Amino acid sequence: MDEIIRDPEKIVTAWLKSFKKGTDFDQWGQPVEAIDCYQRLSKILKEEVSPYTACFSDDQKKILAKVSTCLDLRNQALQHPGTVDGISLENLKKIEISLKNLLSSKSTDFPVDVIAAQAHADAQSPRRSEDGNPSVDEGEEEDQALDGLLNAKVQGSLLPKPRPVEGQTLLTVRIEKIGLKDAVTYIDPFLTVSVKNSAGVDLTPSQDTSVSLRKEETYVHFGIDVYIQSTLETLQKGFAIFFEFKHYKPKKKITSTKCWAFLEKDEIKDGVAVIELYKKPTDFRRKSISLLTVKPLYLHLKLSLN
Repeated sequence: MDEIIRDPEKIVTAWLKSFKKGTDFDQWGQPVEAIDCYQRLSKILKEEVSPYTACFSDDQKKILAKVSTCLDLRNQALQHPGTVDGISLENLKKIEISLKNLLSSKSTDFPVDVIAAQAHADAQSPRRSEDGNPSVDEGEEEDQALDGLLNAKVQGSLLPKPRPVEGQTLLTVRIEKIGLKDAVTYIDPFLTVSVKNSAGVDLTPSQDTSVSLRKEETYVHFGIDVYIQSTLETLQKGFAIFFEFKHYKPKKKITSTKCWAFLEKDEIKDGVAVIELYKKPTDFRRKSISLLTVKPLYLHLKLSLN
């Protein structure tokens, strides 16, 4: 079964299907759905670019890194319409051929100037400092960009704070720490945060925190703010916010879910929230759940309504 999952041709075929799904949503004027598709595919590509994986060659990983960057740039354009150009849908569609030819011997130039597109988007980004970015020698630009993508797994995929909507409530979740009996043993631990309805369908794009850099005794510390991308009033009745604790297993070369937790609407209020941890697999429908441990180990959050 493992060999089938890691068959490069089947992997690329699945990526192409996801890519087409995202561009279709984009073309149909459904930005939320498009962002979700692009973000999921970009996350998967970043994992394949990781030095831990061996399914693709270094040259192929460079192409995957560029595709991932283009997906992220398109997301920026959709998240900040009229403010950040990012990359156009027309240009994004051009990179499909690069994915199709990934495993073939065909050598074609990447159809988008990734470095120029990234620099242009950075110049327009609302989060860019007033002083601008330090200059970099031309010969170093692409190497630095690709090095950054190799570390994307460490950086996470958190989204910026959404714009306020008059009369509606935005939620910021600060993830303080998670209690685990063997906390110090986890490699590259992070949390995936998602919002789903009672059927387990995504209501907002999922987000990955950066990996934790501090572990001690029975706690993995984060100290990270996650901005829920929709106002609470617009989320479907029965929604919940899910937190999946994940870590890397070098022997199997996979990212694995250790445990998960969730918040329901009636639990969302200003202040500290300490919530229980459950055994995997994650049950987004909340029908069959079992506590991870009877020990007093929890996910520690701080909720801010604004």
